[in-house]
Amino acid sequence: MLFRLDDLSPAECHRLMTASVSPRPIALVTTLFADGRVNAAPFSCFNYMGDDPPLAYLGVERYGRESHRIGERKDTSDNIGRTGEFVINMTTEALLEKTVACGTDYPRSISETSALRIELQPSVTVAVPRVQAAPVALECTLFRKFEFSEQREIIVGQVRAIHVDDALIDSTSGRFQVDRYMPMARLGGPYYCRTGDRIFMPLRPFESLAEC
Repeated sequence: MLFRLDDLSPAECHRLMTASVSPRPIALVTTLFADGRVNAAPFSCFNYMGDDPPLAYLGVERYGRESHRIGERKDTSDNIGRTGEFVINMTTEALLEKTVACGTDYPRSISETSALRIELQPSVTVAVPRVQAAPVALECTLFRKFEFSEQREIIVGQVRAIHVDDALIDSTSGRFQVDRYMPMARLGGPYYCRTGDRIFMPLRPFESLAEC
């Protein structure tokens, strides 16, 4: 079946795109309100963009029809615009329930991390704290912000520091042990998947491709 996206509503495009482009990484993004309270929001529209400089992006949309704040900017966007700082906290299965709960339409007066008892730890290069239980946390400062429609913007952050659980680092080589890392991934709608089922597929030399 062919879908011409010019013929679909934004909501229909969203459902089709998010189901098609999956699985996607999911994380809790922490930011700070002006009074120092911590905001935490789940993001699966984000990814790594490069390493020189090291960049990561967030796709942020305004509050939709299901919210009492329809059309307003998300707190994440407001906070980053004001402070220029945020932290991307990768989600594991143990963190998934609280990550999803952070997507509830909390009033601005309530901090998700306080309401859900999410423990935090100080960051090193930014004032925004990180989520203690996250196996990986990326401290970021604002690099660029693109407002390309009334409903969505892209926030690009420069990664200043990465916290990695000691259990994921080989004590001899110091290398990140990918086989020990089990982040959750987002599918379409309320569906998620584990990443424990691995396939080892190294890149082969050109000369050996004829054997395929």
